[in-house]
Amino acid sequence: MIGYVIGDSDMITGFRLVGVEGAEATTTDEAMQALSHALARSDVGVIIISEAYFSDPSIRIQVDRVRQERVTPLIVVLPGSRGPAEGTPLSQTISRILGIKL
Repeated sequence: MIGYVIGDSDMITGFRLVGVEGAEATTTDEAMQALSHALARSDVGVIIISEAYFSDPSIRIQVDRVRQERVTPLIVVLPGSRGPAEGTPLSQTISRILGIKL
């Protein structure tokens, strides 16, 4: 099983550097299409979605539905490359998840 990332260009580039594929989204509609694409794939075991898109109600409803109805994929929400005003930087979070230093 593979991972799939949905986020801004910096987030996608960071994950691609460590071998995780994904889709760049600049709008909520693009993020929803990328989520639908990832959910349709049988080889995706983890979906990482930017917090900026998860805050949209339509995406949050879809993610909640998937979490209730399916065991896989695991859907993880991370701050985007611009991150929240306060919190752990994305590079530190990725390093912790993947077990490598970026």
